[in-house]
Amino acid sequence: MELRYLRSYVAVAEDLHFSRAALRLHIAQPPLSRQIQRLEEELGVQLLRRTQRRVTLTEPGRQFLESARTILAQVEESVSLVQRMARGEAGHISIGMTSSVAFGDALPRLLRRFREGHPAVSILLREMSAGEQMAALRDGRIQVGFMRPPLREASVSLIPFTREPLVAVLPSAHPLAGRRRIPLKALAQDPFITVPRSEAVGGLDLVLEACLQAGFRPEIAQQAQEIPSVIGYVAAGFGVSLLPQAARRLAHGGVSFVDLSTPRVFIEMAAVCLAGQGTPLLAAFLGEVGGIATRKARG
Repeated sequence: MELRYLRSYVAVAEDLHFSRAALRLHIAQPPLSRQIQRLEEELGVQLLRRTQRRVTLTEPGRQFLESARTILAQVEESVSLVQRMARGEAGHISIGMTSSVAFGDALPRLLRRFREGHPAVSILLREMSAGEQMAALRDGRIQVGFMRPPLREASVSLIPFTREPLVAVLPSAHPLAGRRRIPLKALAQDPFITVPRSEAVGGLDLVLEACLQAGFRPEIAQQAQEIPSVIGYVAAGFGVSLLPQAARRLAHGGVSFVDLSTPRVFIEMAAVCLAGQGTPLLAAFLGEVGGIATRKARG
């Protein structure tokens, strides 16, 4: 059964007139009549009653009209869907992110803009460490991740997304807690609390490099899997830490956030995907990432 037979039948059944249906379909009346005859022969059912004065639907013809409309609508929707997917306007995308990326406003703004521009796209967010994200990228569980560079992976592409300064996180009772700004070397004698390399490769390396640049090697007294846990350990007096500025949003009565004067250390967040394995939808999402990063840099 050909789709053109269904379209022809729907036109005739709706107009109940072969000439008007032929004009509507932009074909001559004789080919239209032959198509309806072939359709009835294929079905083994009379769909239309024809007289010189009028055309009417049989009861099977009335039922088949509804089915034909449904079939054609499903075909049109399927064609529209694959075309929108090819343009990156439909489908689903899974996104991995470290917990710290959710503290700032950049990712929520990105997701809001993307959803507004792509309402037919389903977005699944997965909170993962950097190592978990890399594994998920390789096996296809996510298509893009948000991580702190640098990454020791040759098979990925990075698009810079955000850049913010590190700030010192001190117990409220610390002698420097009331300062507006301190040099990093002022914390040389304090034990440090960090996130382990397995959870944040770029973040830990950046902290260590900053301390070395300030002239000391930090004593790492405690490690925590998540930034809220780091802040909790600082509040409990286990040590100090360096965290992205967005961590200020996690206000805690037992800690103070103090800006660094020297060195000024900035931590980056990048969108990461496997190199050479993009889809139109992923390209559209990464385009939005690049657009927000550009606007933020200009601002």
